[in-house]
Amino acid sequence: MDLKDYLRILRHRWLLIIAITAGAAALAHGYTLITQPVYQSTGQLFVAVTGGDSVGDLNQGNAFAQSRVASYVILATGSTVRSTVAERLDLDPASLIGTISASNPAQSVLIDISAVDSDPVAAARIANTAAQVLVDLVDDVESANEVDSAGALSDPTPVGLTIVEQASPPRSPVTPNVLQNLAVGILIGLALGVGITLLIEVLDTRLRGRSAIEKLTDTSILGAFHTEPTDAAQLILGSTESYSRRAESFRQLRTHLQFASIDGGLRSVMVTSSVPGEGKSTTAANLALVLAEAGNSVLLVDADLRRPRQHEMFGLEGAVGLTTVLTGRISLRDASQAVNGAGRLAVLTSGELPPNPSELLGSAAMERALSEMERAYDVVVIDTPPLINVSDPTALSTLASGVLLVASADGRLHRDQLRQSLENLSFVQAKLLGVVLNRIDVARGEQSSSYAYYHRTAPTRRPRRTTA
Repeated sequence: MDLKDYLRILRHRWLLIIAITAGAAALAHGYTLITQPVYQSTGQLFVAVTGGDSVGDLNQGNAFAQSRVASYVILATGSTVRSTVAERLDLDPASLIGTISASNPAQSVLIDISAVDSDPVAAARIANTAAQVLVDLVDDVESANEVDSAGALSDPTPVGLTIVEQASPPRSPVTPNVLQNLAVGILIGLALGVGITLLIEVLDTRLRGRSAIEKLTDTSILGAFHTEPTDAAQLILGSTESYSRRAESFRQLRTHLQFASIDGGLRSVMVTSSVPGEGKSTTAANLALVLAEAGNSVLLVDADLRRPRQHEMFGLEGAVGLTTVLTGRISLRDASQAVNGAGRLAVLTSGELPPNPSELLGSAAMERALSEMERAYDVVVIDTPPLINVSDPTALSTLASGVLLVASADGRLHRDQLRQSLENLSFVQAKLLGVVLNRIDVARGEQSSSYAYYHRTAPTRRPRRTTA
């Protein structure tokens, strides 16, 4: 997939992404609300030089202090300091594990003593007590070094700890961080939303949009019809519908079909689809209407002997039709029914539904009847059942001059179904003229401009002036 495909996927499923992001943000906010706040209070100690007047003594004491800082940081978090703090504050030593921490800012002789607790006052009290305990402990340890092995006093140590900043109760907790948790929730939600959207697109085999169908076939797209309102007329028959955008699309299909058969010999066109509900019967009927509009004598044959629809759309008699002609009970001329207001268009309905439609459509009688239809009419348009799961259209595709495959682009058609239809036609070496796309979503701008241009009333003639 290229960048356009990714953008199309994100635009198509933006509501899902927003919903997942909002859910993750809500979970992060809920976690913040149920998490007990923890406060951190920090005091500061200074490792000072306690002796020496000369510059050399001061330098020696400063270097000694820096070398001692790391050891003092370790002492601050040790069990000795923790036990003493617990004793002075009347606390359980186990409750202070992980509570007291110490650090040494870089390039300094400072020690930060911190304590965390759910109570800000208790956190400050623990930090100040730990700082004082560390001062006392270091003083005791360093004073013990002043007595040598003979019991005589040695030179006093030049290092001592001084509390330079008392810990105070903090105003806000360190955890949970409301803004940080919310930001993390939003980022995780966005990542999950985009990831789930792409995963659904990979696992979803439904075909949506023109590009999805074009990727599965090298056959030309001869026509594309946008999604129409549910109350729109199925047929483009009538003064208003003949000037609609849909009618213009069928006229373009008629033109493309003429170029697709530029080598001649196109006397019969079979219209089929992969699965039911893709609009192949409506496409066959409107194609026959625009072909007749161009001055051709057209016969529309309802060869869908399982679910015929042409007699319903045109309001014709359906009891006598194709099956009656194939069984020899009536002639083609007598069975064909003219359509009022549709030029030289005649419809041969399905007739009575037989128990063996596949055998009937693939019989020699059907081949003879189709030859007779092609001699009697300029163009024969044949409406057949879908290609999947039945053999009726596959058998008939070898008799027709060409095949039009209707493919719905609204998601009801799956990738494997379209592939199987193309394979079925290729296996019998049927001549596939092209694919007709149906139910393509229209962009807002295109829809508004197209509506203004196409949806108009039929032109009216000016009345002639009469002279007295």
